[in-house]
Amino acid sequence: MIFKEADSKQKQINTLKMLLHQSRSDKQKALIQKDLNILQSGIEAEQQNAYYIDFYLRDSKNLLVLHDIRIEHNGRSAQIDHMLISRFGIELLESKSFKGELTINEDGSLKVAHSNRVQAYPNPLEQSRRHAKVVEEFIKDKTDLGKRVSLLGGFEVDSRVLINPNTPITNKNLPEHFVRGDAFLTKRNDEINKIGILKSFKLVSKMISIDTVKEIAQLLLDAHKPIDFDYTSKYKLMQQSTPEEEQSQVVKQTSTKDKLKEGDACPFCGQKLVLRKSKNEIYFLGCSSFPKCRFSRRVAKADVATHEER
Repeated sequence: MIFKEADSKQKQINTLKMLLHQSRSDKQKALIQKDLNILQSGIEAEQQNAYYIDFYLRDSKNLLVLHDIRIEHNGRSAQIDHMLISRFGIELLESKSFKGELTINEDGSLKVAHSNRVQAYPNPLEQSRRHAKVVEEFIKDKTDLGKRVSLLGGFEVDSRVLINPNTPITNKNLPEHFVRGDAFLTKRNDEINKIGILKSFKLVSKMISIDTVKEIAQLLLDAHKPIDFDYTSKYKLMQQSTPEEEQSQVVKQTSTKDKLKEGDACPFCGQKLVLRKSKNEIYFLGCSSFPKCRFSRRVAKADVATHEER
């Protein structure tokens, strides 16, 4: 059962696109584009892996799925891409996607080769395990699962790393707890079928009711605190342009790829577009939320009459 869908990141994407449009510095544009690429790559990985999870578990009656959940507890936070809650425990899934060729090192750190460059990344499994500690403490402090569960080690929280199926990997065999997103459920079922008698007995002894599973899921959902990253503050230097400088840019904008008209939604912030005229008698469509949003597009003279008739 899907208990929570992923939060929309469209607002952050629109903000970065708007800032990219406004920036006058090539160096700054490169930094903004990097943030945009990272954001979109992360969304792509989460969406593709969520598809495979949802495909098999959407109709499950004994397992709840929460996508994109973030909690804060005891001064620490945990951002989880995907969470599975069953009667036997919780599984945290960290989604990863890369454009280049991925190598998973023996220590779990990552190496990505792309365009004759190699970039290193820390072990994502260790990050997920830190998040697991926060989740464990949250459940222990917020719920009463009884002495039976406590004596047997508490409600288990496990971690895995899901690799986007489109990411090429050099490893012939993936390390333990690393798995491709499209093979996760198959591997998970195989592991369940191979569980030994002693572990099976321990899991059954700690099994909770489906009502308790839903209670835990609801507590996590109620505690969800998403972060809306303020890219505008990060790149605040772009807001220092004067109206005259902005007006000079309007003259240079001649793109007609997308037909826009007065009253349409601004492509960057969603507010309405209005018809304006510069000091140089140049007509353009500008965002009604100016100067907060500085989107503008020149309007050809042939189209001005149409706009004014409206």
